[in-house]
Amino acid sequence: MENQSHFVVNAYSPDRSGRSMTYNRNLGRNYEEEKRENADKVDAAAGEDRLSALPDTLCQHIVSFLPATDARRTAFLSRRWRFIWCACPSFNFDEREFHGRPLPLLQRYRSRLNFIRFVEEAMEFRRSFFDDLTVDKFKISMRFFEELVPHLDEWIAFALERNVKELSIIAEMKDLIAIAEFFQPYRVPYQLPKSVFTAKSIHTLELVFCDFTQVSSLTSIDLPSLKNLEMINCHLSDSILEALISGSPLLDKLSLSLVCGLEKIQISGDNLKMVVVLKCSPLREVVVSAPNLESLLFRGKRHSFDNIDIGSCRKLKFLWLQRASNLTDHVLDRVIRQNPNLEVMILSHCSALTNAVINSPKLWMFVLFKCKHLACVKIDAPSLTAFEYSGHMITFESVAASRRMDAVIHMDGPDQSGRWYAKLKDMCSKFDGCRKLWIRCEHDIDLIVPPDMRRRLVQPHLHGLKELKVNVRNGILNLAVFEDGIRWIFPGLNNLYIESDGSTHHFHYADVDVGPPPSRRRKCGGFIKQNSG
Repeated sequence: MENQSHFVVNAYSPDRSGRSMTYNRNLGRNYEEEKRENADKVDAAAGEDRLSALPDTLCQHIVSFLPATDARRTAFLSRRWRFIWCACPSFNFDEREFHGRPLPLLQRYRSRLNFIRFVEEAMEFRRSFFDDLTVDKFKISMRFFEELVPHLDEWIAFALERNVKELSIIAEMKDLIAIAEFFQPYRVPYQLPKSVFTAKSIHTLELVFCDFTQVSSLTSIDLPSLKNLEMINCHLSDSILEALISGSPLLDKLSLSLVCGLEKIQISGDNLKMVVVLKCSPLREVVVSAPNLESLLFRGKRHSFDNIDIGSCRKLKFLWLQRASNLTDHVLDRVIRQNPNLEVMILSHCSALTNAVINSPKLWMFVLFKCKHLACVKIDAPSLTAFEYSGHMITFESVAASRRMDAVIHMDGPDQSGRWYAKLKDMCSKFDGCRKLWIRCEHDIDLIVPPDMRRRLVQPHLHGLKELKVNVRNGILNLAVFEDGIRWIFPGLNNLYIESDGSTHHFHYADVDVGPPPSRRRKCGGFIKQNSG
């Protein structure tokens, strides 16, 4: 026993005498292997205990967050996990995730058959072992061909039979490989089975590349539980949409994006809280009659006249109107007065605006973008903390906003005339009370008032603004001259950031009080240059 103990201890160090070297090495190796095996067994036992301690419902909930292909792989964890993946309340079948990396054209057809087989096997497992369980969420996303109609109908019926709550059908009509589109350029979109329109359990319905033209206006549509309806690249008529809305009394959110076939629609509902209408064609008019609507996003088409009527809305908090051709100054003023709780307003490409008056007590974010006929803006919003304007130089009659407001001004190319610099001076004076101001321009000369012009213009004594960032897209010829031009307009700056050509120049100015505030002098307390290009 003593010799054996002696050899075990010396197994970790070479034997100087050279005797029993082989025996020591073998004994040390056996000891290390046994130690590792015991550690692996302990870890495996601990891991198995942790997995076995989880209830089935929790395991199913975890697996429901995985794509179907990854969820299927959990079957190899242990015998207990073999069928948990097909018992989870959520099914998410995505053909692109199933393919993984892009496949050659000749392999794509075989891969699509494998995907169909995979979906059907998953449903067969569910029928065989967990047929009594409901399905909360069912999503199928794949490239659509007419040969897939029987499969899609069967899969949707499977979900409806199990009282699905969230149903998402994405039947893509655009090919992943352009050459495949050449062989079959014209295809009919997928037509939903009529059973979807009478499903009692559906709360959320997402439809992409689906066709409703074959649905008769006399078709009974009864979706008593539907709260969220989203349609993208679908084809339907005005009557079908109105039937969908009227047949969904609990509808809370309606989203229409790139929908074809709509001309003049009326959206109504006492429970509607959010409406989204984006670039639908050949849509000409939208009438929204939803007294409890809180969010509205409307985006018309380019080179078209799209009218929207929101005169009956009284509780709007978020309003985004883009290319609303009938939004005049009078209509905008009425909308603002009728919605005192408005918090966010974005107006883009509204060509009918000329002299806008914004009087909103709770508005904290306001964006004006490319309204080409706009000439004057008056803002009275005491809660406004974020403002952004992009377009030609306009007149700001007054800007009454929060002292914590951050403003961003994107200026289009000017003519560098005396009128331009006079408007520039006037605009800067209206934003002197901002916390931060960011000006983006094309050239450095846009913000440099020429010396002869300075003698004619009274220097603005703007000491309120403390931080200014200027971005010049086409470079700066002379940084010192540009900095002097900025300081002539804003002499009270503490920090000036000038961005151009991938570089940021930071000027910091310190205050020195030598008398009463009107005679305060400033000197440059430091200069920091940071090159990030």
